[in-house]
Amino acid sequence: MKIALVTEVYPPRAGGAGWSTRALALGLKGAGHEVSVVTTSPGPAEMDGLPVARLKASRRRRRFSVPRVLREALPPGQDVVLHAQHSLSALACLDDERSSRTVVTVRDHWPGCFWSTKISRGALCPECGIRPMTRCVKGHVEAPAPLSWAIVPYMRWDLATKRRALLRAGVTIAVSEAIAAELRTLGLAHPEVIPNVVDAAETREIAGAAPPFDLPDRFFLFVGKLEENKGARLLVPAVAAARTGLPLVVLGEGSLAHTLKFDAAAAGVTLVLRGWTHREDVLRAMSRATALVFPSLWHEPLSRVLLEALALGVPVAAMDTGGTREILDAKDAGCLVADVAGLSEAVARIAGDDAFRERLREGARARARAYSPAALIPRYEAVYRAVAERSQRRSEADAT
Repeated sequence: MKIALVTEVYPPRAGGAGWSTRALALGLKGAGHEVSVVTTSPGPAEMDGLPVARLKASRRRRRFSVPRVLREALPPGQDVVLHAQHSLSALACLDDERSSRTVVTVRDHWPGCFWSTKISRGALCPECGIRPMTRCVKGHVEAPAPLSWAIVPYMRWDLATKRRALLRAGVTIAVSEAIAAELRTLGLAHPEVIPNVVDAAETREIAGAAPPFDLPDRFFLFVGKLEENKGARLLVPAVAAARTGLPLVVLGEGSLAHTLKFDAAAAGVTLVLRGWTHREDVLRAMSRATALVFPSLWHEPLSRVLLEALALGVPVAAMDTGGTREILDAKDAGCLVADVAGLSEAVARIAGDDAFRERLREGARARARAYSPAALIPRYEAVYRAVAERSQRRSEADAT
């Protein structure tokens, strides 16, 4: 099959969505398909033996420029299945001509939340509507409240446009049952649930090399944005209450970086804050961690950090939010907790109980097999075949 992955984000510098798209591309290539990538992310025109069309879009009018430039670069022909990886790439692909042969993956909350996070003023947003929208624009729009509220009609139009487009997709894929349930609540089709691919062999090979920076012999690790929705404010209290004496290594940057430094100094926690780190070095640090601390407060769709931790056999203590339970709710796959006290107890036990820590390592590696290319690529192939067949039947019917 000919498959074009269309995405706003793609490596070499990308977050979880970009690396998940790459893992899918390599899995499809390994299965013998003709795969190409169309993206607005900068980088080389060929990567991992795959052609990557790198396009430039205006940053100031990204909402409109990204779909336009992606749409203009889409490969022609009815024999190419388009797989949009995010909201703007979905808008690019879901015009009347291409919709029937388009697959869309929903990786976060963009169909139901303008900001894609379901976070309002640092807390979970209880609902969406005109009044809540006037509340959640604070912190996003730099203007006095009455003026910032003027964006609300645009926000409502944008969400309505994206939802209408998604209804035209040949197939909608949700990365977790948590996201699928949200889509059903919004009345947006009947999504297939197919999680992200993680190649454990490649992940372990990368992690085998030494990181280019010094690490303590034993340490807790956090990887991600230092923002409210990722629970960054909970990190130091959880580690301090565990009373293990282990340092906390943080790989990430964000608005709460100075807060972490202040809190760590006040609580007597040794903090190693390294800022943004290349993915390869994140994996190398992760493989050496005593435990990964995952205090996320938002409705996690399906964290790639957690999936890569499974592949590396790293013990995890995680807040039970969104799709996280779907990753860790298996025998000894990790510790799911409900609050900061539970997070602290979990990391203390992981650090202090060698047998428990080893069980978690083995359970994580076993659980990682559910996200392997061997387990998931056939499911993606089945979706592509169904879309291609329906699109062909539609073309034949239109011709007659």
